[in-house]
Amino acid sequence: MGLPDNVQLNPGGLAVLWAEENTREALFRAMRRREAYGTSGPRIVLRVFGGRGYDPNLCDASDFAQQGYANGVPMGGDLPASSDPPTLAISALDDPGTAEHSGAPLQRIQVVKGSLDGDQVKVEVFDVAGDANDGSTVDTATCALDSHGFDHLCTVWTDPGFDASVPAFYYVRVLQDPSCRWQSWQCSAAGITCPTDLSAWAGCCDDSVPKTVQERAWSSPIWYTP
Repeated sequence: MGLPDNVQLNPGGLAVLWAEENTREALFRAMRRREAYGTSGPRIVLRVFGGRGYDPNLCDASDFAQQGYANGVPMGGDLPASSDPPTLAISALDDPGTAEHSGAPLQRIQVVKGSLDGDQVKVEVFDVAGDANDGSTVDTATCALDSHGFDHLCTVWTDPGFDASVPAFYYVRVLQDPSCRWQSWQCSAAGITCPTDLSAWAGCCDDSVPKTVQERAWSSPIWYTP
């Protein structure tokens, strides 16, 4: 049979809406307010709120989302102008997977900030939770994970370089621990070893394509306009 697709191609991702209910009207309201995020495939659960003066211990609160809405705006929203730096409240849950195939734990959360530096766009990336060097590994021959990541990451982060006179946006990126890329799963299940003379499985031994991938989720931006 061989690989079902060109090894260079990737499977599709997911788009997620935070809606009050699963109705056409509620879903379109969520689209209009841009309260949405995407993933590269896993069912990661991501919530992001932006405001000022969030409690540093908000991650311990049972009403995280309620406080997020009450004291700020959700992902996709617009922050009101202020001289006080924005604070983001971020919570991410991993995709636990299934009984047959467990999901990969989360590695870290990043905040990506875009702003203007004169006439140029400036992009900064901040690691705000988790651990980029958690020591996790993946065996590409069997796709077994030796993971030291997290099932839940949460943080309250304040922009350390805020300039109230400069337009900016903030979005959140959540990274999983590395796991097998789709062709590695297929090749492992078929027992293919490299090198191989089976043309249908040649993609298993194509070293120009990574054997692992770092799945992720990314939020709609939160916008600041002076």
